[in-house]
Amino acid sequence: MALHTPQRADYLEAVRSLHAQSPLAEHLGVTLDSIEPGLVTAYLAHRSEHTQQNGYLHAGILMSLADIVCGLAAYSLMAEGENVLSVNINASLMRPARANRIRAEGRVVKAGRHLYFTEASLFTEGKEGEKLVVKANIAMMAVGQS
Repeated sequence: MALHTPQRADYLEAVRSLHAQSPLAEHLGVTLDSIEPGLVTAYLAHRSEHTQQNGYLHAGILMSLADIVCGLAAYSLMAEGENVLSVNINASLMRPARANRIRAEGRVVKAGRHLYFTEASLFTEGKEGEKLVVKANIAMMAVGQS
């Protein structure tokens, strides 16, 4: 059962379209997995250019992934003619991330009139199963199309 109600019937196509228009998401190789009202799951495959000097995924890459999925989750609830902008990010990196693939979930915790409070959870996938590596709270704002 959906926790949120989208403001537009074509929210699935709108989220896919916004994702396809993101040069950063394309550059990083972020692929969408599932889209529900207020909830988006995506994956990031390991690439050597995503790592820092010790071979772990760079914090900037992880924060970008968190921002992408939270933005898409918020956007899934926005009305036609609105766009999404990050206004505040607070994140905890729980452990170094080294994996062939990262699963990212972006979820709307509270949808307001203009502000959307979201939460990202990023997991490494490995032989021992999934491990939580990032938890982030990101505030998103609905703005007019530019």
